[in-house]
Amino acid sequence: MWMLLVIVLLTACSDHSNGSSEETEDCFLNIYVYGPGRPMLTRADVGEIAHREIKESTVHSLKIWVFKHDGGSLVGYLNATPTLLNETDGQEMFRMKVEKEFADYPENVDVYVVANAGSVGLTSLGVSTSRDELDAAKIGESSFGVGNGTFVANSVVSPVSEVPSTGLPMSGVEKDQPIYGSYPTLRIGSQDAMTTVQLTRAVSKLRFVLCRIASEDDKELVSIDGIQLDGEMIPTASYLMPGTYTYSSDPAAPTDYENNPIVYVNAENKYVNAENKLLKENIPTVVDPMKYAYETQAAQDYEDMINEAIAGTSHANESDEPLMELGPTYLRESDKQLTGTIQYTVRAKNASKNDPQATTTFSMAAPGDFLRNRSWIIYVFYMDAKIHVLTVTDMGVKSWTSDNINDDKSVYNW
Repeated sequence: MWMLLVIVLLTACSDHSNGSSEETEDCFLNIYVYGPGRPMLTRADVGEIAHREIKESTVHSLKIWVFKHDGGSLVGYLNATPTLLNETDGQEMFRMKVEKEFADYPENVDVYVVANAGSVGLTSLGVSTSRDELDAAKIGESSFGVGNGTFVANSVVSPVSEVPSTGLPMSGVEKDQPIYGSYPTLRIGSQDAMTTVQLTRAVSKLRFVLCRIASEDDKELVSIDGIQLDGEMIPTASYLMPGTYTYSSDPAAPTDYENNPIVYVNAENKYVNAENKLLKENIPTVVDPMKYAYETQAAQDYEDMINEAIAGTSHANESDEPLMELGPTYLRESDKQLTGTIQYTVRAKNASKNDPQATTTFSMAAPGDFLRNRSWIIYVFYMDAKIHVLTVTDMGVKSWTSDNINDDKSVYNW
């Protein structure tokens, strides 16, 4: 699991004598930050995908607030510039100055952490930001939304398909944490363990993975004519900080949803729409598409298998072509059960006329599966004269079967 751990150690003020005069040292919170885990690419170098995964985990900026739990007054604030945090060891210590009065009479605290705030335009967050303002901070329509619903190169209104130079937004919070210890050394946490805050991405991602069976039967695929994520799925704004809220029941939560669907446009055979079809010859062939379906393997093993099959570094069969990836798409979290449609065309072998266009749908296993830090793989394959869809998220699996029965499993693949 991908996470960042913040371990906070409070060292109280201490007095010492220097000749005939006594001085009081500054008081600091020593904050040990453990960075996001790096991809463990032990079986193959997956090139562009590995580079993307590193960017998805990179912390460019880090802001930390500590508030008194009762009343919410600020104990300390730190605007840190990570250096060692993104190195191999992935850890770095920061020091936050606090008042001597708090060190002498500590209270339970709330700890808030935000990384890469610039990626969602929240650069004004700082020392004057209150706890209530952090709880209410939202990622707005201009960041990680559906835009105009169409992928257009270098367009600010397109859905986000690459990690911004400022990174992905991340956040974490721990509330009502005790202070343990006695003078001169105190810490946030219990007697047995220091407090840890898990920093998670405040967005989720989806991507399509496509292939077709090499040996077709009585009907052959002509083209995939359209792939679309339905509209009214992504809120017009989402919370920056994690919480126990649900968008449908929290009166303070965003309630409007973006109207536009996302239509994947054929650009160098990456995206398709109804006007620019993805032709059969551009879709890779494999001997057995079911070899790339999720079964019971560990989530990271499945993710590695798909990534290596896309990169062409590993296949279920030596004659399999590299799988096609459409995406990824990074979007604000949603409490809805995301759905979409795929249009495609087939025809009987040796026939001169195509069959009527066919449609299949796909969806997440349940509402809430696209809340923050989720990864959704939509595996699309042609076999037995039709398009099948199998979707995998870190919360569950919807498997295609002849009678369309859902098979829920626990998966984490980001």
